Amino acid sequence: MMTDSAPSAALPKTLLASLALPALLLLTSCGEGSQEQSPAEDQEAEQAETTELDEADSGEDPVEEDPVEEDQAEEEQPEGTDSEGAEQAISMAEVESNDSPDSCWAVLDETVYDLTTWIEEHPGGEARIEQLCGTDATEDFGAQHGGDSAPESQLAELEIGELEG
Repeated sequence: MMTDSAPSAALPKTLLASLALPALLLLTSCGEGSQEQSPAEDQEAEQAETTELDEADSGEDPVEEDPVEEDQAEEEQPEGTDSEGAEQAISMAEVESNDSPDSCWAVLDETVYDLTTWIEEHPGGEARIEQLCGTDATEDFGAQHGGDSAPESQLAELEIGELEG
């Protein structure tokens, strides 16, 4: 009779042992019962976990700002403008210093425009715009496009400020 009871007694111990090992491994991998972390590290881990959960609950992707992109955006901004897009008073001397295809500003009716990006897009050719860089182009523009609303609406997108004085 001893032989019959021994396998039945060994069976529960075998089941417990097979369940205990994975449970122990799970607890150690999750950090439960570990004495290695200090209370400060535990608190930092909890705060990080809470932050991640809050971001996940909000349904929004966290937006990381790239300081390099911000700096580049500021550098690309024309000198006569600010980041809010408010009109600036720009001197004629500053307009005249932007007299190349790389930086092409022109004045039309006391308003300053940055035509740099428009040079390659102009239907009449690049030379027609390049000759206006750094000048008061009011007369030339009026002679070519006077009364035509399409060129005037395209110009509105290129406005950077008002002529000073």
